[in-house]
Amino acid sequence: MRKLCVFTLLLLAIAVSAQTDKEFMTVDWGKIKAEVEANPQRVQQLVDIFINVDTDTTLTAEDKILAVYGRTYLNNGRDLLMEFDMSKARNEGKFDKAAAIADKVLASNPLNTNAIVSKIYNFRILVNKEPDKSWILNDSLKVYSVRLSRILDTIFMTGDGSKEYPFSVTTVGDEYNLLQFFFGIFKVNGQSVVGTCDRLVLGETNKNYLSPDIYFDVKRVFEIEKSMFESQGGDGEVKK
Repeated sequence: MRKLCVFTLLLLAIAVSAQTDKEFMTVDWGKIKAEVEANPQRVQQLVDIFINVDTDTTLTAEDKILAVYGRTYLNNGRDLLMEFDMSKARNEGKFDKAAAIADKVLASNPLNTNAIVSKIYNFRILVNKEPDKSWILNDSLKVYSVRLSRILDTIFMTGDGSKEYPFSVTTVGDEYNLLQFFFGIFKVNGQSVVGTCDRLVLGETNKNYLSPDIYFDVKRVFEIEKSMFESQGGDGEVKK
């Protein structure tokens, strides 16, 4: 198996935001897909390291980008239908059911942020319900909280939320989870698709994010959803 370190340098383009002077790495989907096709086992190894609470420090920024964004080419969104059912259960307040479905989602894609959030919600409820088991539950809560934090940190590396440099995501859930659990913004007033970007109009801002709107690169989201609908016998058009 050829070395990955040289190739990963080609996966990313370094850019600097004119607004914030933040240096970040834009995602080149084509090159990431090519690397996954050439070295799928290596990409899976990076994912395994990424989700291990004790070993993530060995990963470079390039490794994290390849793990988070390359993972979607390993399962091609097979977790998406399960994620819909999971989100429905969570929205109905059925957190135990959502957590059970989340286990199946994470077995397919351990980096699915909505599934991780479902597990976190459920563990928080269980800690209050079963205080005698809180030390065990808190350990599990830490595992999922650290994993979510690492994914959101990686997404944050890919842009600044502007139309020119949108944050790259692999699911719609990534958008809202970055807003809520990274920036601390919970109110969204509107949404629209602009080219290959999803634009959210924010109902609030704070010191973590000052712009009134935020853009996400959803090219990969479109690809995954199109593939899913086609596999279900649909026309491949995703209704927004």
